[in-house]
Amino acid sequence: MKYNIAAAQIQSHQADPDFNLKKIASICQKKEVATDPNTIVVFPELAVTGYLMHDDVFNLAEEIPTGPLSQKIAKIAKTSNCYLIVGIPEKSVPGVLYNTAAFFGPEGFLGKGRKIFIPNHSVFNERRYFRSATTIDVVESPFGKIGLQICYDLFSPEITRAHALLGAHTSICISASPGVRRQYFESFLPTRAMENTINVVYVNQSGIQDDLIFWGGSEIRNATGKQILKLKYDEPDFGIAQLDTDIRTSRPFVPTLRDVPPWIYSKLGDESQEL
Repeated sequence: MKYNIAAAQIQSHQADPDFNLKKIASICQKKEVATDPNTIVVFPELAVTGYLMHDDVFNLAEEIPTGPLSQKIAKIAKTSNCYLIVGIPEKSVPGVLYNTAAFFGPEGFLGKGRKIFIPNHSVFNERRYFRSATTIDVVESPFGKIGLQICYDLFSPEITRAHALLGAHTSICISASPGVRRQYFESFLPTRAMENTINVVYVNQSGIQDDLIFWGGSEIRNATGKQILKLKYDEPDFGIAQLDTDIRTSRPFVPTLRDVPPWIYSKLGDESQEL
């Protein structure tokens, strides 16, 4: 099955979900999106609220999919006849927040993925606000199984590998990466695609929030690692690429999943307990 992925590299306004949702709605209403129901529009990490909310996050976070922002996103998906993946802060039990990617379609809420790796180094202070997820998330969708991960998760090869082993044909990473991390992501993207023979989609924030400059540069790689879409650096941009849910033809040429002996996975689990 062929389907389209639209990378919506926006510049979110900080702690201003009303503005950001209007931007999200306008993109979902683009002619090239609205005329093709086989399109998923992917927005960056925390696109609904902006990445740097500071302590406003405690008021903006909500339960997904029952919260008011989630309901507005669901309405956008329904009225635009559009599928979209968007970053939003999630409130679980009182005092516990997650950095989450939510997946909606015209039929409603499809699933979500919570960020596992929470950075608390360099320019990042996410552990002040967010809890680390304890699941690796693959969503069942009308397009088949799609894995969700967020920004720093891509630094871990295990997440994309798990998506592939769980049957996903595509791993989608939403991000809010400042320019200091650009070289890492641009190295990881072809590697994650090739080592797992899986489509990889990366959509980053752009522009400036406080003193962070987000480098944009969103891109899409197919299951052979070939770059099929690249967006502009540093500024908002938009583009659409076509992916195939059938990635079996790629795997005989790079049979990494087949050739890994199962004992390696158990060995990694045993050794990680000693760290």
